Amino acid sequence: PAPSDCLSVAEGLTLKGIPVTSAPIRVLLIDDHTLFRSGVRALLARQADIEVVGEAENGHEGIKLATALRPDVVLLDLNMPGLSGVETLHLLLQDYAGLAVVMLTVSEDASDLTQALRAGARGYLLKNINAEFLIQAIGRAAAGESVMSEAMTAKLMEQFRLGASPAAPAPSEGDKLTPREREILTFLAR
Repeated sequence: PAPSDCLSVAEGLTLKGIPVTSAPIRVLLIDDHTLFRSGVRALLARQADIEVVGEAENGHEGIKLATALRPDVVLLDLNMPGLSGVETLHLLLQDYAGLAVVMLTVSEDASDLTQALRAGARGYLLKNINAEFLIQAIGRAAAGESVMSEAMTAKLMEQFRLGASPAAPAPSEGDKLTPREREILTFLAR
């Protein structure tokens, strides 16, 4: 690497902003598509600093493997039969609050993005990203950083710019009442 790509820090070196450690980053893949998992596993197997420690085809199996294998990073599909990715994420983080879970999905829906981030996902990557981006994202997630596909960053920024929150529930009829109207309804309900 060029000298500008490496910085000496108290914990060690960083390469293009990703910490360089002696132990490989342990990754668990949870995705219901066997061919996709195989492709990601083959890609990551070529990386000296990343080790795929397990694969699961559904959320239940993924939770069991996470318990047994203690990965550093989980790459989790959003849409799976049985437990959804977000349900799996909730359960993983109940037991392992600091676990770096990165959603790896085809969904470009802004509400899926905000739901996953609110549930605790460390990142949200689209399956159409290039290999180098995925490898860097795994390193950044393992280092505690948030990672996101560029297209999803733009959608998230647009949501904030508009002041909208697609995952927030719509106000109920009761929320639209004035305090006086609520007082009257309460009185009538007695």
